[in-house]
Amino acid sequence: MANSDHKSDEGASRVLHNIQAIKDGRLNPKSLSELERQECVEFLSGEGYTQQQIGEVLKISDRTVRRDLEAIEEHNALTPDLGLAKCIIGNMFQKAIGHHRYLVRLARTSSAGVSAKCQAEFLAWRVLKEMVEKMQSLGYLPMRPQEVSGNLFCHLDEDGSEKSFETARKTLDEVVRVASQCGNLTPELEKDVKLLQKKIEKAEIVHESEKLLKKQNDKDKETKNV
Repeated sequence: MANSDHKSDEGASRVLHNIQAIKDGRLNPKSLSELERQECVEFLSGEGYTQQQIGEVLKISDRTVRRDLEAIEEHNALTPDLGLAKCIIGNMFQKAIGHHRYLVRLARTSSAGVSAKCQAEFLAWRVLKEMVEKMQSLGYLPMRPQEVSGNLFCHLDEDGSEKSFETARKTLDEVVRVASQCGNLTPELEKDVKLLQKKIEKAEIVHESEKLLKKQNDKDKETKNV
């Protein structure tokens, strides 16, 4: 990965050098190979240059610019691929988490004013919310709250369940705190939070009951084996 990034940086530097040399009159654009010219066309297009402006910089016709852009689009075309999709989604997820953490740190900055802290807290929550919604639309998370509750509480392992329940409570507390600070604590949100809190309590009861049942079954097995 690092080697690939290094090669990419070298390529970008070469393109920038060629474009600057052309603008300074130190390089005749006619001496560029087709690949080098297309690299310049792609860079300038990405910088917002129009087809006419690209042609003026590289001293080529509008037709050549259009042909190069078509070749670039064909070269950059992506074929549907599960592995590629997973990489892109994973990268998106990590960036969202990174943005969220940065905003949280910003909100905790002692020198920031109340308004700035509130805005940072709100944006941090919004990043998480939109990330969850995007993961739902991509099929990585269930769409309905009932499914979230069921999948969360029914698949907790025995060793980490108590910690997971506590994490869920803290998450709900954080939602209420941020919403309250930003003036977005609506009756509907309070109702949803209370509903989820009740579901957590019910899930804990079910989990503890299953532990007791398992413990009793183990004792019964030991008694029968004696």
